[in-house]
Amino acid sequence: MSSKKTPVTKPFAESMRDRQLEWALGAGIPVAALEKRHEKVSWVLKPEHQKLNLFRPDWWAYIAGREHRWARALNSSQCFAVNVFAPLAEETARARSALRVLLPKRGLGPEDTVYVEFEFTPEGAPAWLGERRQATQLDVYFQITRSGQCVGHVLVEVKFTESSFGCCRGWAEPGKPSPNPDPSRCLDASAILSAPQSNCWLAQGEGRKYWEIMSAPESSIRKDAIRLAGACPFRHGLYQLMRNRVLADELTCRTGATWADFAVCRHPANQKVIDLDEPVSSLRDAIRAFRSLSSEDAVLQWDAEEIMGIISSTDDRLKNWETWMLGRYFS
Repeated sequence: MSSKKTPVTKPFAESMRDRQLEWALGAGIPVAALEKRHEKVSWVLKPEHQKLNLFRPDWWAYIAGREHRWARALNSSQCFAVNVFAPLAEETARARSALRVLLPKRGLGPEDTVYVEFEFTPEGAPAWLGERRQATQLDVYFQITRSGQCVGHVLVEVKFTESSFGCCRGWAEPGKPSPNPDPSRCLDASAILSAPQSNCWLAQGEGRKYWEIMSAPESSIRKDAIRLAGACPFRHGLYQLMRNRVLADELTCRTGATWADFAVCRHPANQKVIDLDEPVSSLRDAIRAFRSLSSEDAVLQWDAEEIMGIISSTDDRLKNWETWMLGRYFS
């Protein structure tokens, strides 16, 4: 019998954290710029050196005042999003060229202007969605205008090393704390749809209007599919997907735009983020499960490395950026 042991593979989040520290030390970031934890150099930049987390320090302006708590960590998803998409925020021609490849059915033309924002909450959106606090913020947002009129929106949720698409605060596993006095209500999606103000803690206690929007005739999420799911399919695993898709539907209705697309952009090696702990509609793939409640084009799936290649192809001046990105995140 062989005495050899099968090597233990580190989880993606842990291996990427280690990789980011290795990259930083090899890329010339001084050890003095990194915090020490347990007397060892860590993967977190000191506050005064946080801009070293971006390809160009001036890109920090895109998130200034809206920084996540750990934006200075080398494994920050927020900085990952900026590093991937900031070249499109710099020039509308680049953004238009990239979106023409990514969204061929939308027919973007040379006359279209593309506006890009990070950590963006559309004006009026908190009221539309009933979000008195913790308003939905879009990791990356594109607005497409034609002859001064908004014709389309693209909402992008970016995932780097995260393990899921978040959970509703009203749901908790048995024995775990929840602000919801009766989490068992979350297990009857049909009852929630019929009377969300009575059967959904988010609607009743927080004033959220998600169910109201999903019940509208123009909603891209199907009530019949939600009922068939049994329990609320958004209580965990699909929560952020739902919030983004609901906001996309509202943007179409409220701005007069013709369309609004929602995309998930994730690191291709992060499989964990789309693996549901509990199946929805018999599916354990979060993207497929969400589409089963809506439609095939309700959420697009973008590979961050492929996105980088598409962006680089729009402008020869981006070759240094592409090389930096490959060395840091992908190769």
